[in-house]
Amino acid sequence: MQSFVCFILACLALVVAPVYGAESKREVDAKKCRKLLPDEYQWQARDWSHLQVTDLPRALKIFPEQQPDCALHAAICADAESKKTIVVDVDVFFKDSAIWNRPEQLPAYMALVNRYYQQASISFNFKFRPANELPAWTGNRHQLTVIFASAMPNPAGKIADAFGNLPAGKAVFNDVLMNRQDKHANPYFMMGKPLGHELGHVLGLAHTQDKALLMTQGTSPQNALDILPEQALIMRVMALQRFGGKFDTVPACH
Repeated sequence: MQSFVCFILACLALVVAPVYGAESKREVDAKKCRKLLPDEYQWQARDWSHLQVTDLPRALKIFPEQQPDCALHAAICADAESKKTIVVDVDVFFKDSAIWNRPEQLPAYMALVNRYYQQASISFNFKFRPANELPAWTGNRHQLTVIFASAMPNPAGKIADAFGNLPAGKAVFNDVLMNRQDKHANPYFMMGKPLGHELGHVLGLAHTQDKALLMTQGTSPQNALDILPEQALIMRVMALQRFGGKFDTVPACH
């Protein structure tokens, strides 16, 4: 009997140990994340309980025709209206940028972006990928992708500071963006604001005129980097339907 009890305890130890280890690692990762940013850099979840996806205004959307049809995706739209955190994988590539070319340069900014997106209960799981795995512009459209480049043109052929393109599922940041640091008045700018802003475009958001919002064009001391409840809901639908977002009780680094 004693040997049988010992056998059961040993089996339980084998089952529990991996779970406990995984939880401990997440706790350690969370502590590392908190060290990246001061606690005052915090945004609270929005309340969109009064909204329905079917009623969202077209004015807030970029490429409205690409927004999922709730008649065809009723379950996804219902999930988007929930309060659950959606985790979205983001592939990150360095493409001949002279400024951003090492993974260790970016974790604090990525953590800051995840702080913004707490407003929408969205968390990005950024993964650095080798440059030789960078897909063609029209390839892998259902994988959210970030590219740091020297001077990559947008689909219209213009070299923009940065741009997010929903049809391609990609956000690009060119070196010219970082060569005007004296004009960036907002302390959240480098590099968090543009990263969060362009990801907003890839998740379906258009520009807004309100300077307090993350989706305002350009930078200003008045940028509060807020996300409207309506904007949050648009992005949540896109994250689930287009980019394979998953629900997770433990979000990525924030």
